[in-house]
Amino acid sequence: MRIDIVTVPYRYDEPNKGSGAGPNTLIEGGVVDLVRAGGHDVREPVAAVLPSDERDPGQTAINIGRLGAHTSALISASRAQNARILALVGEDTAVIGIVAGLQIAHGAATRIGVVWIDAHGDFNTPKTSYSGILAGMPVAILAGLHGPRMREAAGLLAVVPTERILIVGARDLDNQEESLINATSIGLVPGDQLENGDALAQAVDALDKRCDVIVLHIDLDVLDPELVPSASTASPNGIDVATLISTAAAVYATDKVEVTVVGSLNPGGGQLGKRSVATGLEVVGKLALVWT
Repeated sequence: MRIDIVTVPYRYDEPNKGSGAGPNTLIEGGVVDLVRAGGHDVREPVAAVLPSDERDPGQTAINIGRLGAHTSALISASRAQNARILALVGEDTAVIGIVAGLQIAHGAATRIGVVWIDAHGDFNTPKTSYSGILAGMPVAILAGLHGPRMREAAGLLAVVPTERILIVGARDLDNQEESLINATSIGLVPGDQLENGDALAQAVDALDKRCDVIVLHIDLDVLDPELVPSASTASPNGIDVATLISTAAAVYATDKVEVTVVGSLNPGGGQLGKRSVATGLEVVGKLALVWT
C-alpha cells in the first residue's frame, strides 16, 4: 500500500512551537523508515505551510482555516494518486483541512466519517467550554456547531453529520460538553469501556454502515501520561499502546480508512519530551503494521 506522509507542523497558526514541533521531530526520528518497515511504499514527506502574507495577526481561527486549505490541497493530491495518508499534525484543528481535502478528492456528497481517539471529546463550543481554547472544539467545528469562518477559509464543502462521528477513549469531558454530545447522534466509547471489545465493535460497525470513507484521528494524550509525560493536555488513567493499536486495528478492519492522523506530540521538556517522542514513534511503527 502506498502511504503518503503529510505534516502540519503548527500549533494553531504558529509553526514549530510546542506541539507544532512534534511532526518534524517524528520525521527526524525515523517515521519514514518505520512506515516502510510496515511493508508500505512511502514517498518523501510533504508539509503544509501557511505563507506569511496569508497570516492575519489576531485572526487565529481564520489563519487555521487558511492553513487548512493548504493541507487540503496536499490531501486531495495524494488521494488523486490513490495513496492513503499518514498526517502528522501539531494539534487537532488540523483535521478541518484534512476532511476538506477528502471532500475535494471524493466529492462533497461522499459520506466521510471521523473516528476521534482522544482523552477529550473536543466537542466544545464557546458556550460549553470552560477554557475557551480552540483545540477543544474541532469536532464541534466539523459538525457545524461552531467555527464557520474557519470552515470557509479551509474550503470545507460540507459539515460532518454527528451520526458519522465516533469518539473513542475519552475520559475527560466537560459537563456541558458531555450533555451536548448526548444530545446528538455521536457515538461514544469512553476509555474505561475499551477493554470491552463488544462496545467498540458495535460502535465501529454502526459507523461503517454510514460511511464511505473514514478519517482515523489519534491524539496521543489518549495514552497514559506515563507514556506521554510532556503532553500539554495530560489526563490521568489513560490507555496503553497495545490498547490503542488494537482499537485502531478495529477501525482499519472496515477497509475505509484513507487518512490516519497522529497529533499533539509535545517534544519539549527534556527527558519528558524524549519519552513522549519514543512513544509517538512506537505508535506510528505499530500502526503501520496493522494498517493493511
